[in-house]
Amino acid sequence: MLLPTAEGEGRRVVLLGGEAGSGKSRLVREFAAEAAESGALVLHGACDAVVNAPYGPFSQALERLAAVLDEHELRIALGSSGGELIRLLPNLGERLAGLSPPTRADPDTERHRLHTAVTDLLERVGQRRPVVLVIEDGHWADAATLLLLRHLAQTAWAGRVLLFATFRDTEGEVPEALAQTLADLRRSDDVVRMRLESLSALEVSEFLRRVTEGRASAELPEIARAISDLTGGNAFLMCELWRALAESDVIANGEGELRLAGSLLAQLETPDSVREVVSARLARLAPATTELLELAAMAGTEFELAIVRRASRLEERELIAAVDEATRSGIIVELPGVQLAYRFSHELVRRAVYDRLSGVRRAELHLRIGEAMEAAEGRSARTLADLAHHFAAATAVDGVERAIRYNILAARAAANALAFDEAARMLVTAHGLGIDDARERAEVLLELGVARHKAGSGLDAREALESAAQIGRELADAELLARAAARYEEASWRPGMVEGAVELLEEATAALGEHESELSVELLGGLARALDGKGEHERAAIVRENAIGLARRLGDRAGLATVLVRSYWSRGATPIEEILEMLTEARAISEELGDTELQAEAMSWRVPAFVAMADIPAARSEAAQLRRIAEITRQPFNLHVAEQYDAAISLSDGKLDAAEAMAGRSEAAGRMLTGGDASGTYGIQMFSLRREQGRLAELASVIRILVARDRERSPWRPGLASLLVELGMESEAKSELARIASEGLDPFRESLWLASLTYLTDACVAVGDATVAALLYPELAPLAGSNVMVGHLVAYYGAADRYLGMLAGTLGEWELAEEHFEQALAANLAMEARTWLAHTNYEYARMLLAHGDENSDRAQVLLLEADRLARVIGMATLRNRIREMKIPPASAGAPASLPDALSGREAQILRLVARGLSNREIGAELHISEHTAANHVRSILRKTGCGNRTEAASYAHRHGLADG
Repeated sequence: MLLPTAEGEGRRVVLLGGEAGSGKSRLVREFAAEAAESGALVLHGACDAVVNAPYGPFSQALERLAAVLDEHELRIALGSSGGELIRLLPNLGERLAGLSPPTRADPDTERHRLHTAVTDLLERVGQRRPVVLVIEDGHWADAATLLLLRHLAQTAWAGRVLLFATFRDTEGEVPEALAQTLADLRRSDDVVRMRLESLSALEVSEFLRRVTEGRASAELPEIARAISDLTGGNAFLMCELWRALAESDVIANGEGELRLAGSLLAQLETPDSVREVVSARLARLAPATTELLELAAMAGTEFELAIVRRASRLEERELIAAVDEATRSGIIVELPGVQLAYRFSHELVRRAVYDRLSGVRRAELHLRIGEAMEAAEGRSARTLADLAHHFAAATAVDGVERAIRYNILAARAAANALAFDEAARMLVTAHGLGIDDARERAEVLLELGVARHKAGSGLDAREALESAAQIGRELADAELLARAAARYEEASWRPGMVEGAVELLEEATAALGEHESELSVELLGGLARALDGKGEHERAAIVRENAIGLARRLGDRAGLATVLVRSYWSRGATPIEEILEMLTEARAISEELGDTELQAEAMSWRVPAFVAMADIPAARSEAAQLRRIAEITRQPFNLHVAEQYDAAISLSDGKLDAAEAMAGRSEAAGRMLTGGDASGTYGIQMFSLRREQGRLAELASVIRILVARDRERSPWRPGLASLLVELGMESEAKSELARIASEGLDPFRESLWLASLTYLTDACVAVGDATVAALLYPELAPLAGSNVMVGHLVAYYGAADRYLGMLAGTLGEWELAEEHFEQALAANLAMEARTWLAHTNYEYARMLLAHGDENSDRAQVLLLEADRLARVIGMATLRNRIREMKIPPASAGAPASLPDALSGREAQILRLVARGLSNREIGAELHISEHTAANHVRSILRKTGCGNRTEAASYAHRHGLADG
């Protein structure tokens, strides 16, 4: 049973594929009719082969839903987020007073809120009664429709809704966007894929038997074979061919039987195309009917009779007779509804009618349809898209003025509905038609650049904006140049394509001169960020100070907050404390202004800033607040980064299962983003997790493929070296390290630089490669005393001194190595970075044992602590390494010798001190008096040289005497 009908059942998704004419539409409509009879609410929408209106099929379906619910039911079903649906149903606000307007935010947030509003609406309706939502002809879907389809199919929700989508799946008819959507949906276990195959000769024979009501002669098998051969078993072609035969003299009706009038093979010609079959049928219709159908073919697969009537030159009697004949012939089908509307029996029929006309005839008919629609009342997004299409197709007979105007209006309507790909397509059409006025042309280019940027096409956006800037130069229009430059930088920074932005921003700033304005603040803020992106941090700092000063003088609070937020990009050149101070002010200003989007951006950069300062509790707190804001505002980007941050911190905390779940949620939220790819972040996080879990072999084939794509410059080559070591393939690891040593480290500076240094450190230390270690140490040395953070907290691997200690030990610098390891122990302990504390203990012990036997007691203590932590956390790889060193496992008991002559009882009490217990609590725990416990604590402080209980707790962790 496909339709979920029982209480508690959730949504289901069916994807029905097949070639054109295979019967997909007929099947889904028959299914929907049966569902309606059983009490289900059927909502239907179809993608248009002619005009890709944004969210077209969903708008059709939801309009039907809004029509069948009364006002009270509709308000309940919409919930608190109903105002978001005004983007799809512009008249919704008129019907229901008091709806909040759609949220204005970044494109991904706006889109996610709209998608969630659609999901919530369907879920609430589906909880009251089963719903069938049919989306036909997905191969013609616009990008916005496919994104919403993917969201509905991949999001878990509880309404009893069956989403039934059809599409052509033959080679050449599956656009790339649909192919990607189908690939994404294959990951969902509850998506049912079905395909309609061609009919067999036996099935064709059964069709003929039923359609002739059993009156076919003995020649039926021969007729069936011939029709099957001629049509390839295509259901549509079979029906059309049968209609053509029935309307002709080929089939004779005599003596109660239907039989061939003459030889079948002599009289049936092979139809080379659908057009031939349709043309043969049109030839038998009245001229007025043919004229009607040609006009209707311009209007689209579905058309309103009122529009065709207005565009037609037929008398009313002729028009009615033509509609009647076209309907009786099966070429068009009447649609249910208040207004008279029709559809072609199949898009193949409409296309065949359309294709048989000359270009100039099509232009004339498009003009007539366009003018008929123009005269009608109302200008919905769909109507504007239709007008744009028809007048663009009619330029040969009407000129370009109306085509340009309506394409621009339709583009703005599409952008308002968050269909930025469609908006860009229409703006390209408008620009390509030739806009005479330079300023109007520049405005269209600016809109095109913004639409492309919001659609995730950074390179195309920059091209349009550069063209707009060029017009600004030619007109000596400083403001136009500045606006283009600001949008250009905005389209450049996230993809990391800052080349060209600096020069354009400097030119625009100079053109504005000494005139101080909010636009000047925007330019200077963008210039500072672009300079940071190029690594020109000193110049960036000067420009940033100027922007901040100007914003303060103008009282431009929003501009000031924006400049302050962008200070994060100076990380590495500006002290992190100064950056955090600017981010904190930006957060406060944006909160004061009620700008949640800017506030969240400030918070999203404060988290990695806290981690860089080793203030992990503050980072955890900020990430939690960021997630709460993102969940309230439904901001995909901030949901993505909040989960990313928590995954990185949880890995460090030793919570591997939680980290994996968070990384998965981060990757899922990242898939909602346009123009970005979260797979790289997810890949690094899973590499880090699988390495600790002892499951790195699962990623081996993927990493080898990534390296093979660009053998010389692949950022995953260091990861491959680390992988080879983990898999015990030391010979291959040494060969890879030797190649890297001969080529140098420069190829890895462009991407994953810090991650590359850590992976290479792990590999070269494991195989004792001093040559590579000598290359790595000076690169990591500036990070002594700080954290290793990959990217913007994609991962953090704890104290950099751990890696420096490993490298120093490999180079034989024993005292330096010990100094680094002691620093790393203290830092990782203070951050409660248990995963990296375990590694530090292990690597420190390994270095001590390599240095000499006199260090074996201390090494044993460190290894036992490393093994204990690894066991608690579930670090299978590290535990295997410790076992290979043949050191007694943690379960074997306390170390044979304790540091600083501590007794066994003192070690026991020190462990409780490290847990934070008071003397009274220690006495109760060990069944001794509080006075005796205090005496032991004083002895511990004297022996260890610690000044207080806090220092004693730190001592216990460093020496493996704490519980962890």
